Formats: sequence, C-alpha cells, structure tokens
Amino acid sequence: MRLLSFVLLVSFLPAATSAQNNQASAQTEIKALLERVRAPMYAASGAAVPGKTATYSISGTGCSTRLEVSYPSHQIGTTSHPARAETTNFSWGQVRSTRLSNGDQYVVVVAPGLPERGRFLYGGTAAAALKAAIDRLVRVCGGTTSTQMAAAPPPPSPPAPPAQPAIKVETVPGKGYAAVVETFPVAQLTSVSDRVSALAKQRCGRLSARMGRYKYFTSTDAQGRAALTEYRASFSCYDPATDPYERAPADWKPNAQDEADLTAFVQRYMGLLDRSDYVAGMPMMEPILEIEKDEWLSVPNMLKQHSGGKGSWNLQTLGWVNNPEGASHPGRYAFVKVTGTYPKIAAYCGMLVIYRQRPGSYLITQQNLSVIPESWITSGRTTRTEALKTCDQ
Repeated sequence: MRLLSFVLLVSFLPAATSAQNNQASAQTEIKALLERVRAPMYAASGAAVPGKTATYSISGTGCSTRLEVSYPSHQIGTTSHPARAETTNFSWGQVRSTRLSNGDQYVVVVAPGLPERGRFLYGGTAAAALKAAIDRLVRVCGGTTSTQMAAAPPPPSPPAPPAQPAIKVETVPGKGYAAVVETFPVAQLTSVSDRVSALAKQRCGRLSARMGRYKYFTSTDAQGRAALTEYRASFSCYDPATDPYERAPADWKPNAQDEADLTAFVQRYMGLLDRSDYVAGMPMMEPILEIEKDEWLSVPNMLKQHSGGKGSWNLQTLGWVNNPEGASHPGRYAFVKVTGTYPKIAAYCGMLVIYRQRPGSYLITQQNLSVIPESWITSGRTTRTEALKTCDQ
C-alpha cells in the first residue's frame, strides 16, 4: 500500500511542476513586458501629456500578481497634480475575459474586484505578446480568456452622442460648495466646466461665485479612449463689496524688499518640504487649494524613498504677473523655478507660483515639482533625456 502511494505521488509530480513552471514563466514575461513600457498620460484635450508617462512595477507568484502604477507630478491647465501611485491586485484564476483595445495597444482584463469595464494595461507595440502571456497564466490558473468564448459577440452599434453627465452640488461646511461629476469623456470637459460655472452663479444668487480648486483623474472608457473621472470643483460665494482680494495696479512692479522677502519665503518653504514638516509647510499654501496631507507629502516621500542623502536646491525667480488670467482671484503673483541636486536623484525640479498677500506676506498658490530617481533610468522606466525635459518645461 505504501508502494502504491509512492507511485501515485510520483505520477502527479510532473504535472504539478509543469504548472508551476508555466506560472513562473508567464509571471516573468508579464513583468518584463510591462516594466519596460511607459504608459501615456492624457491632458484634458485627450492628448498625451508631453514628457510625462506612467510606469509599471510588477511583483507576483503563482496565480497572484500585484501591479503598482507610478504617476509623476504634472500640471493640466492651471491645476497641479502631485505624484501618486495606484495599486491593483490580480487573481488570475478569477479572470473572466481578456481583450486587446485602443488600436491593439492595451490589454483589458475583466475580473471581480477590477473596474467594471476592466483594467487597461498599456503594452504599446508589444500588447499582443503581453496578452498572450496573460492568457497563458489565466488558463493555467483556471480563469477564462477571450479566446475561450463560444462565439464572438456581434459588433456593437455605432455609439450615440454622449449625454451630458449629471453634476451634483454638495455643501462643504465652512468652505462653500463642491460640484461633483462621476465619469465623462475628455471632450466634454469644457462643457462640464461651463455648466459648473453656471450652477455656481445660480447657487450664489445675488452674490458672486469664486471658483476654487478642481481636480480629476485620467481614466479610459470601454473602448480605451481617454475619460475623466472623480471630477470635483470647489466654489464659494462672496460679496464684491467686501471682497478681500483687490486687483493689483497694472503697472505694479516688485522692489528689492519684495524680491528679498519672496526668496526668504520660498527658501523656508523648501526647507520644510525637505524635512517633511507638513505641520508648518501646509499653512504656507493658499487655503483655497484645500491641500491634503498625503498630497503635500508626496514630494518629500519620493525623496526619502529614492535619495541617498541630503541635497540642495537653487531658486530662480522667472518673473511677476499682475492679475493673471485663470487665477482664482486677482493680485500679484511670482513664478519661481526650483532645481534640486540630491544623491541618486536624476531630476528634482519644477515651478512654484507665489501669491503676494501684502508686503512681506506670501502664500504658495500652485506647486508642480517632479522627482525622478536614477533607478528609474537604470531600470528602463524612463530615459535621462526625458528626465531632463521635465526640468526644461
């Protein structure tokens, strides 16, 4: 009887070993194909943001894979978006279907726990090879791929013109209001913004409306086309007769003391950023930005994670502008370029826009700083040329 058990055990070993080898081989291929590409990021127009790409980091064994997508800080219009990371966990045995999309440059994976329309993975010219590796892992893990469907679905009818998305206005105690929109095509951004402005004026009645911070995330629709999601625009109502923001005289120019005060303010702010002192640093930003702790810490956290020690930075005042178009309110604004030097960091640079409240008093009204580690270049996530382009913009 013991001999029989031994024989059965031996007979099953090759199949188990083969499955494990197939899993490991597919995991390795998926990791190699995803980590060597840089996924495009999209501006509000739907065009790729120049010099800004997202990178993939893959880890996994057996039938489970963890995907981390790193998005660099970037600016869309007058809105700055901090660097962020997004994590997705794949259980390949639960996959229901896979398909190529968006000019056969994306692989879409549909499974429980993933977005309803599937998780889009950018493969570029190697998307077909990426799908083949994913399908191989899905099959060996017991999941379902598109090639296992009994019959292909009929081609969809031409899409109807997209309806205007619903806009929900929420009351934000002590701050005003927020207009919230779920998901809509990037082509509708202008019309959505116009409708939000109209709703703000309607809500404020005899008072005037002041638009504050707005933010959204770039996503993709079922066809892999750029879409915007989690759009949120803040606004408040004010009486023009008592508005604390005064227009700066068109001919106003800073004097030597203004320049010195500005430099001291920015040096202090950069020091707090370097030390991750959000308690002192966040109050130096305009309240209208509604900055959050995690957002503020995104830059110092990147430096801590990737830098090999202390660094330094240089500041260059590019100029001053009075009452700029697109600003949340009128006034005097300074534009300061930041260039940092840190061990193991290929590029640390960007722009700060500073609002002068009054002589000697300043606030950060816009921050767009990028941190690109040397490890991203050596791993092939980006190139040194692209890293330096970030600082030239």
